Amino acid sequence: MVHSKDKGQKNCFFSEKNENLLNVNVKAMIEAAPQRKLVLYIDDEPKNLTSFKSVFRRHYEVYLAASADEGMDIMTQIPIQLVITDQRMPKVTGVEFLEKINDKFPDVSRILLTGYSDFDAIIDAINKGRIFKYVAKPWKAEELKHTIDTALELSILKKYNKELIDTLQKTNYELDRFIYRAAHDLRGPIANLLGLINLTKIEEDLHTIKHYNQLKEHTVKRMDSFIHDIVDYSGNIRLGLEKNHIDFQVVVDNVIKQNEFLPNFTKIKKEVWVEQSTEFVNDKNRLEVILNNLIRNAIRFSVDTDREPFLRVEVRSGEEKAVISVIDNGEGIEPEYQDKIFEMFFRAGDNSRDASGLGLFIVKDILAKIGGSITVESEKYKGSTFTVELPNLKNEQQ
Repeated sequence: MVHSKDKGQKNCFFSEKNENLLNVNVKAMIEAAPQRKLVLYIDDEPKNLTSFKSVFRRHYEVYLAASADEGMDIMTQIPIQLVITDQRMPKVTGVEFLEKINDKFPDVSRILLTGYSDFDAIIDAINKGRIFKYVAKPWKAEELKHTIDTALELSILKKYNKELIDTLQKTNYELDRFIYRAAHDLRGPIANLLGLINLTKIEEDLHTIKHYNQLKEHTVKRMDSFIHDIVDYSGNIRLGLEKNHIDFQVVVDNVIKQNEFLPNFTKIKKEVWVEQSTEFVNDKNRLEVILNNLIRNAIRFSVDTDREPFLRVEVRSGEEKAVISVIDNGEGIEPEYQDKIFEMFFRAGDNSRDASGLGLFIVKDILAKIGGSITVESEKYKGSTFTVELPNLKNEQQ
């Protein structure tokens, strides 16, 4: 088995705009695909293997096999994109080999090399081997290269088509689940609000009416918070990535200020520490949503005890990434819940009854889209530390 030395892979970044998921630019997709072009050539004639390698090694990452068994071994180890096989080989013919790999490697493109007289083999290759094209021997380098390039594009399209279908299926599942739970969680407060309105209509005591109005206000605020989370979730799915220059000190201060009307806000000692030595670029709106959810939770789950509640936000921003820690000494999270808190609609703890259960799910969903990550360390009744890592996109291609 011989393979080329050039195995470099160029990582490409390209920003998405507000496009429909199905409006795929095929040319751009192919250009953005990994640069490795992995071709397997199977032939029992050593001189044919040598000739193929010498002609195409500068264009593709070429793997050679002198038998069908050796070819199968290579395919189980290497993500081959295109198989080119001679038809007339001992033990296993080219068609038999291509038929054998149908189920295990359905996305691999196939080319069969055959003589002009092998019409039966050609028919079998089309019907059983699902070939992209057959090429008559002896092949011409320029024509075969064109065929190989087209077949590799087909392989890339198959791969992206499968990924697109998987993404759509996952999105549809999450959307169905989201709509069901969202409807359920909105109907509860609405029913509660209608009940309070009916009670207010028949109540004459002003003190009781005031109490009912306070309950109605609380219910409306709960619904407003839930709708805000729905908008954040929808925006992350629908909107493309924006690149903004970020001043972490300004962003963190603004997000903290946005939460100043939450209960317990004035009781909490707040600290912000930022170390930003270089320009940082990422999606500012998504960063604000992440910080807002984490800071809001830290305030909401603060504990009214003898110890002074605190919220500390630490940011270390560098050339490659930013590390953001949101630290509190609040209610904390039980160990058995720490793997579940990022799930859609998950709620844990007494203070979470008025929460939507979407906040941390949205945070993780956003980070997946912008190439970031989040971890949590928490101990019940001692507090939590959420650590977010964001890539610095300032040097990425536009």
